This record gives sequence, C-alpha cells and structure tokens, in this order.
Amino acid sequence: MKIFLDCFPCFLRQTLEAGRIAGADEKTQREVLNSVMGALQEVSLEATPPEIGWLIHKTIREATGNLDPYKEIKKSHNEEVLKIETDLTNLVKESSSPVINALKLAGTGNLIDFGPERQWNDIHEIFEGFMTKKSNFFDFPAFENSLKNSETLLYIGDNAGEIVLDKILIKLLLQETDIDIVFAVRGKPIINDATMEDAISVGITDIVRVIGTGGDFPGVVLESCSEEFLQYYERADMIISKGQGNYESLSDKNQNLFFLLQAKCPVIADKIGCKVGDLVLEARHARPQFP
Repeated sequence: MKIFLDCFPCFLRQTLEAGRIAGADEKTQREVLNSVMGALQEVSLEATPPEIGWLIHKTIREATGNLDPYKEIKKSHNEEVLKIETDLTNLVKESSSPVINALKLAGTGNLIDFGPERQWNDIHEIFEGFMTKKSNFFDFPAFENSLKNSETLLYIGDNAGEIVLDKILIKLLLQETDIDIVFAVRGKPIINDATMEDAISVGITDIVRVIGTGGDFPGVVLESCSEEFLQYYERADMIISKGQGNYESLSDKNQNLFFLLQAKCPVIADKIGCKVGDLVLEARHARPQFP
C-alpha cells in the first residue's frame, strides 16, 4: 500500500511523539521535525508507510542516541497483558466459539499500537466486550476453510503486549488442529513492535518456533527481510498478518494472506472499505481453497 497525502500529518505527529518518548529536548525535537519535514518533501508517493516510519525512527535514534526508545513501554505492556492472560484465555475457551473469539481477542489487541493515534488510556479498556464485537469485515469462513487445507502457518506479529493475545490464539490453534506454526517478530527494535526479546518474555518461544524478519521496518518490507524469513514466507500454506503496518506493506502481495487488525485510521479504513474502529479479518487468496 502506497502513502497518501493524508498520511503526512500523521508522520509529523509520530515524529514529535517519538522524539519526546526518546527523551529529546525541545531543541532536538525541532531539529528532528525539520529533518523529517525536509525528507518528506522529497519522498516518493510510491513509498509505503512502513518505509516512512523507518525513516522517522532512524532519524530519532541518530539524533538522541536512544536505540530503543519504547523499550520500557513494551516491557510494561507485556507485563500488563500477561497479568490478565489466564482470565482472557478462560473467557475464550469457555465461549461457544473459541477460535472465533480468540481471533477477535487477538484482533482487538491490535489497538496496543504507538504508530497511529491511540484510542485508549488504560490498556484494560481495550478488551471490554471483545467477544460481542460485530463486523462485516470478519471473514471467518474463509479462514476456517484455509486452516483445514493447510499444513503450515506463518503468523506475523505486530506489537508488544498484543503478542500475549497472539499467544492465546496460537495455543488454541495448536490444540484444535495439526498445523505447524512459525511466529515472526521484527528483526530489530522499531516503535513498540515486538522483537525476539518480547517473544521470549511472554513465552511464545516456549510453544512455537519464533523467527525475526531481519529488518527494522514497522511492517514487512520483503526486500529488507532475511533469507530465513523469506523461506518461511514463500513456503507457508497460509499467513496471518497482524496489524496495520503489516497490512500496509503486504496488502498488494499474492500469498494466501489473512489480515487481522483493528482499523485505526481513515486511510486504512477507506482502503479496506470499513470504518475506523472496525475489527477486520480479511482474506487474500493466491492459492485455491477446497471445501
């Protein structure tokens, strides 16, 4: 997905917010803003939002010397969601449709995002009433059909904290099916996206193989990915792609993709055809699926 003019104000908001989180003083914040504004004047409209996100956060890291500004935020989010993991797991397992509700839970958790403008104050607000969420963009029948006809699944994660909810879904899929699952995280720190350190801290590495993308983009820019990741990506029977950043970088690809996300900005909502706030499970099939 290419950038739109409506993306530019969001880029500048992200720049200022990230500079402050990185501990930049007002002078450095201004310098970073000026640098990013200059770069945005030259950027191609063919670029993707994750590519611009990479540029923004590279500029901030270089200006502040802080290589992982969101480290403590990620740690806090992981710990907060781990505290309620058992309760959420029980809610899902005791429901009438455990897999559907685990998908809803994981998709709702995509709100734990420091890229778009946040829509919550307390992380616990995010999970209120997740099982009763209605959506016209939640294609579970296609997902269920693909699951039945697949032996391997690549699950591309997004944010710290959110990955605890991915873990709940993964454990359920392992219990309900014979599918082999590999989970992918970012290769290096970027915003509050999950890295291998986060996957280890929440216990995903205890249940499935975890790999890094090899890059530090807030999405999956295939040209920057490691050979290991690309092999799993090309060979997977199906792929779950979590979050807006992964959607922005993979929405024009031809794999057997399922985008699971919360639509958090008008540009993404318009691209999908939904409303801001909608829970989305969108299927993109390159391979034929059989009943």
